[in-house]
Amino acid sequence: MTGVQLCPVDTWFFRDGSPFTMNAAPQENVESLFPPHPPTVVGALRSALAHNNGWDGADSWPQEICDALGDGPDLGKVKIEGMFLLRCGQPLFRMPRHLLGVTKRSRWRPKALLRPGQPVACDLGEVRLPKLGGSIQDATLKPSDGEWLTATGLNAARRGELPCQDDVVPSRCLWSSESRIGLERDTKKRTAREGMLYSTVHVRLKAGVSLGARVSGLPKSWAWPFEQMTPLGGESRLAELRRWDAAVGIEPPSGAIQESGRAAIIALSPVDMEIEPGAEIPGLGVRVVSACMDRPQRIGGWDSLKPRPLPIRSVLPAGSVLFCEASEPELLARAASTESGLARIGERTEWGFGLVALGVWPD
Repeated sequence: MTGVQLCPVDTWFFRDGSPFTMNAAPQENVESLFPPHPPTVVGALRSALAHNNGWDGADSWPQEICDALGDGPDLGKVKIEGMFLLRCGQPLFRMPRHLLGVTKRSRWRPKALLRPGQPVACDLGEVRLPKLGGSIQDATLKPSDGEWLTATGLNAARRGELPCQDDVVPSRCLWSSESRIGLERDTKKRTAREGMLYSTVHVRLKAGVSLGARVSGLPKSWAWPFEQMTPLGGESRLAELRRWDAAVGIEPPSGAIQESGRAAIIALSPVDMEIEPGAEIPGLGVRVVSACMDRPQRIGGWDSLKPRPLPIRSVLPAGSVLFCEASEPELLARAASTESGLARIGERTEWGFGLVALGVWPD
């Protein structure tokens, strides 16, 4: 497995699944999404790899490139894991949604963990809503608003413990917003076209902040485009590709998972699967009994062969937490005994979706 960093050369601009064409949406102060969805990073890496291994940038991919990188929305043998937000080469993770805290002096501080409560009846049948453990009752507790966790903090949450304040990183320490004005030019007159004016809000990453991905399945003879530039996201903004050691710092899952037959599944990247009470998660041998999550994200894409937009699909955002019980204890035991501490669930995992870490239910 090869680790790669995408380092910003200037600002970046990423869009979500909503239209951004003339007369289809407001053209004023259109904000950039960050971090980008996995297909954005995968597309940039595929293009860079193809360029560096025989593609001329204009014609269709040769067959040997299609065999390795796939063709259009279908990937070939390559698998791309991530995307990771990196600070000085160390990964940061979305704050798990079962962590609650308070905001003091503009800083969110973790104070409590949610766990499944007693079953209640509703229109979905019998469900177990998340609740605070023990005697903790505080109306000021709320989920984080844009905070990130270091690997040390995430490992603490996976053990059912509160992370230290030093392991909490606010988004404002990682990137800032920057307004830009765009216009369409008349190439013949070399002037701006009347009425073709729009404004966007880009993201500018702080020093040492980058995106990371882990790539496997490529032919050993292929050359990596390290120290080269590649377009990334909207307006063909540039990123420089650099080596990364691909270490994410996730500890092996605790033996308490096997003993209890329960697991808290923490999404490290968006998860492309439908979740409802009692749903089985293939490959892990568990069924969902409760969950802590934000509203679903809407992710589309572009089919470069048709060419046309891909259907927009709803996915669980990174940071979602699924509380599960074993339906097949041997499968859960096998997943909990992996050295990497990571698993993959749902669809399009080769595109970077569905990367999860296993933890215990908080006491």
